Amino acid sequence: MTDAPLLRVHHREGVLELRLNRPARLNALTAELARALLAAVRAGMGDPDVRVLLLSGEGRAFCAGKDRDDPPTADFVDTLQALAGALVEGPRPVVVAVRGWAVGAGLELMLNGDLVVAARSARFALPEVRVGLLGTGGVAALLPRLVGLQRAKGLLMLGQEIDAQEAAQWGLVWQVVDDDRLDGHARALATQLAQSDPALLTQVKHLVHREQLGDFTASLAREAAAHAQPAAAP
Repeated sequence: MTDAPLLRVHHREGVLELRLNRPARLNALTAELARALLAAVRAGMGDPDVRVLLLSGEGRAFCAGKDRDDPPTADFVDTLQALAGALVEGPRPVVVAVRGWAVGAGLELMLNGDLVVAARSARFALPEVRVGLLGTGGVAALLPRLVGLQRAKGLLMLGQEIDAQEAAQWGLVWQVVDDDRLDGHARALATQLAQSDPALLTQVKHLVHREQLGDFTASLAREAAAHAQPAAAP
């Protein structure tokens, strides 16, 4: 597996770290980066030497959503939906380390992980509705199960920002740590998971998702269909 230009890939002790590498753009997603990430996730999920995936971002943000300067492509949403399916339905646990902004598609990407560690600087928002867009990555299925129905509606409809402490109180993240401890703590957590029986972890992940998410593939398909048609007038 080789590094993509916009993605740093490091494999050690059963942990495959995928680090978004556009710090000057707060790791905002382009079509090229999304495709590179999807390919790396699929490869990692299928590699018997990989036991855990660790997803993070270079610099002062995890991911500031879609890069608005990147020309729109017809398959961008399809790539994000495929990425969500690969992360959520793949056999390996996914740890996500979040520093600074996790916004829009960045927050939705974070939701595709299994355990999220947030730095105290982390900020979260889903502002798509303010610019006439819908969320992606299975957010309609995942978010209410983490924070509850009313909070999920508030985040999706109002686009307001919440901080790391509030995110932890709501159940959006697993742990909050000081910024200077984030990378080491997330790697230690991923390494701890990698020392467990991978078949058992896969079983736990799939059983929990089956009970809580039902047919996640169908949820992604409904979300993609909603993107493909304009919103109906009231």
